Amino acid sequence: MRRSREFGTFIAVLLWAAVAQAGEWRGYLGLGAGMALDRYSEWDAKGAAINVYFGVEAPIGLSVGVYAEAAETWGQKFEDLQQSSSSRVQLDYRQYGLEVRFRGFRERMISPWVSLRLARSTSTPQTPDEFGQLVRQEFQALGGAVRFGLDWWLGMNWGITGATSWQWCDVRYEKESVRECAKPINTLLLGPTVRF
Repeated sequence: MRRSREFGTFIAVLLWAAVAQAGEWRGYLGLGAGMALDRYSEWDAKGAAINVYFGVEAPIGLSVGVYAEAAETWGQKFEDLQQSSSSRVQLDYRQYGLEVRFRGFRERMISPWVSLRLARSTSTPQTPDEFGQLVRQEFQALGGAVRFGLDWWLGMNWGITGATSWQWCDVRYEKESVRECAKPINTLLLGPTVRF
């Protein structure tokens, strides 16, 4: 038992030494703006999205950070027979959560990365009920996302980030008395990034 504990301590010290020698720790702050696209549902909603990311990256290119995003999209028109007017479907959300990134080529001018995110989302969609009337509801859900991005460093500490993501369950709605997640939403975002 003692030998296995000593061996575990030895391995932990070796890993710590390897990480410490691999390079420096970095912080990242990024802002983005762009489009949220409901590509997979019948509503074909699209609209504006904004985000912010703040994370700390280990020398091996793995980082953990906090992430916040908001989007408002509009889609297909529906006639409101009671008010003799027409309105559009709205799918919107606000989220905050944790994101884990892995960055390749962190010392290069162009640095790609991939990430996984788990976030708490609040959505207030306006979608048709079983009678075809648009109804606004409020939902809270746990959403997830896969993101792909590319940082283009224009200087030692600042650059431009372009990213796309596929997000699950950031928007929920009630259809025929069953709460379900909307189809995955795709976002395309571009904005400045600072590393320090």
